[in-house]
Amino acid sequence: MMHILVLAYAISPTRGSEYSVAWNYVTRMSKYHKLTVLYGCSGNHIGDCEEIERYATGKGIHNVDFSCVKSTKWVNILNWCNKKGFLGYTFYLAYKEWHKLAYKKAIEIVSNNTIDLVHYLGPIGFREPGYLWKLGLPYMWGPIGGANKTSITLQRNLPKISKLKFKFRNWATSRQLNMNRLTAALQHTDLLLTCTTENQKVFHTIHHKESIYLPENSISGDICINQEKFIAPEVYKFIVIGNLIDRKSVNILFEALCLVKHKEKIVIDIVGDGPMRKSLEEYAKDNLIYNLIKWHGMLSRQKAVEMFKNAHMHIITSISEGNATTIWEAMSYGVPTLSFDHCGMHDTLSNGAGILVPISHKYSECVKALAREIDSLIMHPNRFKQLAESTIECAKKCTWDEREKILLHCYKMTIKKHMNGSSGN
Repeated sequence: MMHILVLAYAISPTRGSEYSVAWNYVTRMSKYHKLTVLYGCSGNHIGDCEEIERYATGKGIHNVDFSCVKSTKWVNILNWCNKKGFLGYTFYLAYKEWHKLAYKKAIEIVSNNTIDLVHYLGPIGFREPGYLWKLGLPYMWGPIGGANKTSITLQRNLPKISKLKFKFRNWATSRQLNMNRLTAALQHTDLLLTCTTENQKVFHTIHHKESIYLPENSISGDICINQEKFIAPEVYKFIVIGNLIDRKSVNILFEALCLVKHKEKIVIDIVGDGPMRKSLEEYAKDNLIYNLIKWHGMLSRQKAVEMFKNAHMHIITSISEGNATTIWEAMSYGVPTLSFDHCGMHDTLSNGAGILVPISHKYSECVKALAREIDSLIMHPNRFKQLAESTIECAKKCTWDEREKILLHCYKMTIKKHMNGSSGN
């Protein structure tokens, strides 16, 4: 049994996305190794650590020591604008300072314990490489992502401020991929994991860094399918789960719904809330599709996932993603995903777990293609069950049981590479 120092900035047993990525990892890999987990939040912002602190002093997890890296007054000042809901990119200033604090705590831990390996687990974004690579121990980083550029085509009907934000993001991504600290971190990374093949190519092209493709999450629960929903349904249920923000681009789905011919046969369940909800509701009313939509608002993670039980199709129209956690949750219920063919969906859905819509050079063609796929499903309803069965088969290959084996092998590779001094390759 090894003692692994894990950096997982955000972790929670009750939240999805990055939080669940870290939580699933910790609960699974602690079966094999002792883990000391450095973390910074289990709530919305840096320093919101109460949930994990309560959990650690209560139930706890065998073989896991949680070590909260508290924010300082300076970190809170840097994060103030982001916390108030504007100038969100200022978070990265605070996050960089938090990593310095995490490094100091890591030095203290290493000086008092025999650490066999360091794993910088998350968040998956590459933009903040942190400092734990300086410890000089076998070092694994990832899965990481965020190196892809957002689709300009799919941005067309977003608000001007959103377009400007994504234009800045694309520019910043190009700059940050070449920053010296990232280069140094990659050179000292013994084993790099990338969450999509697109990111894998980017890091190989720019930094000549080999990596292993491994999505950031897998299926952690049971795999099942509700066969009753296929028995003469009056309507077919499509579901969207996630924050209603510009990046999720639910507006594209709504525009496609206006073109769908068989509207009477569909219901759209929207699970989530956010700043785009008001404009989406207004658009739905103005374009006479409001009656197709059920707004559920924010639900607990458990209740949100349970919505998949009666869903026929999961939809993602994001202009940028890694691998949305909802894809794995949908797969576990045998619910296929309809998405544009890019980002993590290009990899995850390519083996039969859904439908990939090509991205055309024209925005209008993308919207039409999405509408055609929905109409095609309604006109050939047997496809829902066929896709569900195919999704279940894919799900069986994407479980945490399989992922555990991969990560255990990755640990061995990390230590071997470190001993051979081959981290730069």
